[in-house]
Amino acid sequence: MKLSIGVLPLNSTADIILHPVKYKESIAYEPLAEEAVIALLAKELTYDLVDNKTKEFFDEMDDGYLYSESNFDEFDLETIKNSLEEKNELIIGKDILLHPRKENILKLANLLKLAGFDVNEYIEDNNFEEVDELDTFDGAVVYIADGANNDILVSNQFKIANKIKTDKILVDGKEKNVILDENLKGVFGIIFETTDNYPFKRVKIN
Repeated sequence: MKLSIGVLPLNSTADIILHPVKYKESIAYEPLAEEAVIALLAKELTYDLVDNKTKEFFDEMDDGYLYSESNFDEFDLETIKNSLEEKNELIIGKDILLHPRKENILKLANLLKLAGFDVNEYIEDNNFEEVDELDTFDGAVVYIADGANNDILVSNQFKIANKIKTDKILVDGKEKNVILDENLKGVFGIIFETTDNYPFKRVKIN
């Protein structure tokens, strides 16, 4: 079973896709919540396999807060657990490598090797930091995908939330062609640019 996190669902071929952008049957969570999601997943799958120091780290986690603020819940976790096979792979995508909490996330991802996962990006270090409080993304928010065109992919929810009624809009002053994708859900649009930062940003839409 292949599980990806931090890979735009449109670009992932994993069996289970974790990403803030909701596309088809992917599992969505809030932007910047990758640290919370990986921490909850690692705790669920490796608690009985880790040393006492790591158990103490898990015991001190406020699971209720992390579930609530990340919008990742026990049902999502059960979906992953019930899909596990003899061999499993965790694919860490570029969003994680651009995340301000990258190092702690990769340390937590390393724990999943104890649960039988092959992991493509990790740090072997169990000096974990407390999972950071989660920021909120209010207003119009887009995901910056690799590319260079003037399109913005949107869902019906995005159009309604941002009162879009034309096929061209301005996103931070740049004209974009509005492309409706029926498989895209939720309130995040997708634009195509280059960025060296975590790829979600608040924008102004006219």
